[in-house]
Amino acid sequence: MKVFLNILVTALLMNMELICGNTGLALGLPLFGAVYFFIAFSPVHGITSAAFSALLLDAMYARNCLTWPLAAIVIVSAAGNFAGYLERRMPLSPLGSGGLCALLVSVYNVLNAWFSGVPAPGPDFFSMLVFQVSGGGLFMLLLVWLFDAVNFRCNLPQFHIIENGKHRFSGGRL
Repeated sequence: MKVFLNILVTALLMNMELICGNTGLALGLPLFGAVYFFIAFSPVHGITSAAFSALLLDAMYARNCLTWPLAAIVIVSAAGNFAGYLERRMPLSPLGSGGLCALLVSVYNVLNAWFSGVPAPGPDFFSMLVFQVSGGGLFMLLLVWLFDAVNFRCNLPQFHIIENGKHRFSGGRL
């Protein structure tokens, strides 16, 4: 069930990334799902999801440089370890790990644009950074709320730590 959920969510987030990428936004949405799987399931699930989604995106956009899969692995590992060191209570841990993931994605986008000569996404660095970090934190928070509810129903591990066995989802224990 973990592998099926991992593949399904990664495919959905890759489709969303393709839609955003075709409009000029490089948000790194599959990496947020990979950070979730890094914490909830295991680091192997998260890193594998990040590497394969980055490889597929490079193949779909016909990029000839393999720095994005390596950067995706580093970004997911850094954000996942950051969230692992926090207490993993809602909403601070998802906001922090999502913000860090978005910050690292935007730094990669700027460095990639600077070294390769392609235009950077967004009008300028500061507005892109503010949009990415705030949007990334909120997107990660929404992902955690949604996928923790699904994982609770499917009896799978969750991102956040439940205190005293009390669940806050509908149908759960109070």
